[in-house]
Amino acid sequence: MFIAETPQKAVSTTSGPLNRLWSADPNEVRSFWRSVERFAPGANLGHGVKERVKHAIIVYGWACDMCILPDGRRQIFSFYVPGDQLEIQPSSDLGVRGVVALTRLELVDPRRVPGGDAQEQSDEADLRAARQRNEERIFDHMVRLGQLTAKERVLHLFLELYERLDAVGLVKNDSYRLPLTQEIVADALGLSIVHINRTLQQLRREGLVTLKAGMVTLAQPSRLAGVAFYRGVGRSWRSSAARAAAPIAAAASARHTAARAAPVAAAV
Repeated sequence: MFIAETPQKAVSTTSGPLNRLWSADPNEVRSFWRSVERFAPGANLGHGVKERVKHAIIVYGWACDMCILPDGRRQIFSFYVPGDQLEIQPSSDLGVRGVVALTRLELVDPRRVPGGDAQEQSDEADLRAARQRNEERIFDHMVRLGQLTAKERVLHLFLELYERLDAVGLVKNDSYRLPLTQEIVADALGLSIVHINRTLQQLRREGLVTLKAGMVTLAQPSRLAGVAFYRGVGRSWRSSAARAAAPIAAAASARHTAARAAPVAAAV
């Protein structure tokens, strides 16, 4: 059951630096795709980073910010989805916080996004906004772990991912693909796999969440936001079906139609 799916690629027309690909010169677009870095699932993105902080944008796939203890236990602080901007610090040792690829991952340096020097000020604004959103999500995660029940934690996380994927056009009819195993969700929410499994079954029985073939469907997200005390980040809660879905760039599907990534792990 549950949550093991092919990752997505998002070059959105809604906001952020990647939307400039739509109006860029074809030569600039080709140069952009040649500059993309690719990582296998499980790769520590901080390995080999020489600068103090490496900036990148996720073009394809999912990653997470985590800490692994010497005995193998891990805590996941946040997830990164297509369109997110990352600040990657050098990391190599257990017990050190690092960014890890959860799926096959493609990153690009924001400076390689078409736009040139005229976009420098816009890029700085995008980075500041990304930092602020990430800080807000970390505080939300602290509340999620410290005060919410297991049911509320799962709904809260699903709503956060719904909001973020909807912003880059990856939600349709209140459904989205989620390339996570129950083990990964458990490590993010501070629960055992058995507890996660039981909670998901409860949500399904109550008709709040549908999980099928790697798709997560939320029943009336605005109502679930009240149940899980989810406030959202700069969003008015309403069904995505009533909104104009942000289209995904044709360049993304053209490059990956024939090369689908394998799931992170078999469904549990």
